[in-house]
Amino acid sequence: MKVRIYTDEEIAKLKQCTFVRNIKYKREIVYDPLFKLWCIMMRLDFPELSAQEIFSRGGLDVNILHPNLPRRRIKTWLENYKKFGLKYFLPETESYQAKTITKDEIAIKDSFREQLSKYVIRELKELENAKLL
Repeated sequence: MKVRIYTDEEIAKLKQCTFVRNIKYKREIVYDPLFKLWCIMMRLDFPELSAQEIFSRGGLDVNILHPNLPRRRIKTWLENYKKFGLKYFLPETESYQAKTITKDEIAIKDSFREQLSKYVIRELKELENAKLL
């Protein structure tokens, strides 16, 4: 796999954006956590916007970036947000963990399973009765 190396001019352009903290090894962009959360918010509020449009609205020059980079980043950030919540991004110095399921969510899941099992059993019994007739 080839690695994209940014030129000094491209690095200077990218660093002008307030949401870019640093560029490591001339190839790895370090984004501000606020930008990540803003991208997640934009994706959820405006699903019609493309990832490149979101990055562009954030002040990044998308012509420098690989066309798939914004989409991949926003997808990853959104998945992490759904799995770990806000603590994954803020504060940066604290640890994070997966979201826990509350008792209400467990009750809803159990209720669904119970209703589904009753329905399946009832349908199977009706099929058995129909066969006997």
